[in-house]
Amino acid sequence: MARPKRSPELKRQYHIGIRLDESEYGKVKDESDKIGVTLSAYVRAKIMRGFIRVPKYAKIETRQVNELSKLGGLFKKTHTESNGLYSERTAAILDEICLILTEVRKGFEDDRQAHS
Repeated sequence: MARPKRSPELKRQYHIGIRLDESEYGKVKDESDKIGVTLSAYVRAKIMRGFIRVPKYAKIETRQVNELSKLGGLFKKTHTESNGLYSERTAAILDEICLILTEVRKGFEDDRQAHS
C-alpha cells in the first residue's frame, strides 16, 4: 500500500543547502544518530523550535533494551521452571540485567534532558 500524498499546504517544497566542514557535519550527524532522527528532522527542529524532542528510546538502544528484557524473561522462566534449582545463579543474573537496564534508562533520561 502506497503512502498517502501530503496535502499541498503540508508538502515541503523548499530546499536549503548549507555547507559544513568535516567536524561540523560529524557533530550534527552524531547528534541526530544518537537521538534517532534524520539529519533533516534534526536541523529542521533546531531551526524552527531551537530544541529537539527526543524520542523516549533511540532506535539502537530500543533494540538493546528489548533484548535485555527478553533475557530477563528467559532467566525468570528458567528460575520458575527449575523450582529454584539455579536460584543463586539466576537471581545474580537477573540482578545484573536489572542494573544494566536501570543504567541504560538513566542514560536515556540524561540524553533527553541534555537535548531539551
